[in-house]
Amino acid sequence: QRMRYISDFIGAVKARQTEIADSVIAGNCLTYEAYQRLVGINAGLEESLDILNNLLKEEEDDDR
Repeated sequence: QRMRYISDFIGAVKARQTEIADSVIAGNCLTYEAYQRLVGINAGLEESLDILNNLLKEEEDDDR
């Protein structure tokens, strides 16, 4: 069940990143500030995936 939550989290983050990319590509950022905001949100989402990945690697190493 725990892995399902992790998988759901990863899927939700990646879906949001896709929404952000689609929005930027579609030209929905009317100002540079709006663009910066979306890029910042995307960077934060990517960092959250990196943190989760590192935690999972640490856990896997501890199990060995």
